[in-house]
Amino acid sequence: MTRRGAGRLALGTGALVVALVAGCTGSGSPADERGGEKRAVAEAPNEFTSTFDVESLIGLVAGDGQAWVLTPDGSGAALSRIDHTGASTDVVRLPGQSFELAPYRGGVVVTRRACAAEDCEETAVEVSVVDRGGATFAEGQFAREFGGLVSGGEGPGVELIGVQDDVVWVRNAGQLIGYDITTGGTTVAEAAEPGGQVCALADGLYTLVVVDEDYFAGELFIPAEGPGPVYDVEIRRLVDGAWAPVPDAGRGLTYDELYGWTCRGGGVHAGGGTAPGPVWSAASGWVERGPYLRYPDLATAPEPIAYGSAEQLFVLESAGVIRRWFAGPDGPMSSEVLEVPADLFVQHYGPGIHLTFDASATVITGCVQKQETWSEAQCYIGSR
Repeated sequence: MTRRGAGRLALGTGALVVALVAGCTGSGSPADERGGEKRAVAEAPNEFTSTFDVESLIGLVAGDGQAWVLTPDGSGAALSRIDHTGASTDVVRLPGQSFELAPYRGGVVVTRRACAAEDCEETAVEVSVVDRGGATFAEGQFAREFGGLVSGGEGPGVELIGVQDDVVWVRNAGQLIGYDITTGGTTVAEAAEPGGQVCALADGLYTLVVVDEDYFAGELFIPAEGPGPVYDVEIRRLVDGAWAPVPDAGRGLTYDELYGWTCRGGGVHAGGGTAPGPVWSAASGWVERGPYLRYPDLATAPEPIAYGSAEQLFVLESAGVIRRWFAGPDGPMSSEVLEVPADLFVQHYGPGIHLTFDASATVITGCVQKQETWSEAQCYIGSR
């Protein structure tokens, strides 16, 4: 049994909207590369494992030999670094709401909506970039809007799409905006189709678009049995701020496959979790993949899932067994089994648990929140 680490994060209370989304990692420390402040960070051993507690978890991502955690802090959030022993170090406190985070070059990017004028008469999207040692080396503010923050944090949110080639992509008020970490400049790109998702895959931003006129012609006929009609779709890639069709990336999808499409396992995934479905990536094209969830039955407890950075998907299959779905050598929705503490990562019959999980090249980390103690998360960090 692993020991419980010394780090217990109890940094206030509050409700904040959270989603763990896709990011892109790299190597090296930005502070070292760009001459910023350099902090000493203890190197993690090749193998390590520890547990720790977090109160009111907002977000968690795996880093380079460590993990990053966001928790509520008064009218904002606190970012902390968790080392390989489970001990926590306060990094920075950030005012605002609608926080999200993604790994970046051994450090982390945090996005949020914050006050941008006296008396909070205006708000803006703010980006903070922290290096591996916990030093903030880049900050940006853009997309100013009239009006203050909404009480309770339920106002318009900022969706962090991911980090691509030193550009932080967010969706704000229907706009797709890129913030360049190296220059501080911003780019407003063409929005995806109304209601469309944006997938931050390994080599760019992609979306799926229906190009079949029959799909929009009128009332859709969905039969009670069978797959139903097939509609033409295509994959588009963001190029110079506009969505361009990807050659040879068109195909037909049923209504059910279209309705359930999402960014998952390193690709654009159509269909649901308990049936095989098509998935696309630039490296593989369209391929067929089996289900990532078993068909629900009364013999076993449900399988909690969690979305991590780089469009990873994690499924708690049984006590101590988490399956990771990712973009592997065989294309999107490749999978591997990760072993974690069975006494912590387990879904019994009865109240469901909330799973948060992420993995980097060197670390796996995750938290479990139980319904009876919803504000408290029991967490784990281990080496890969």
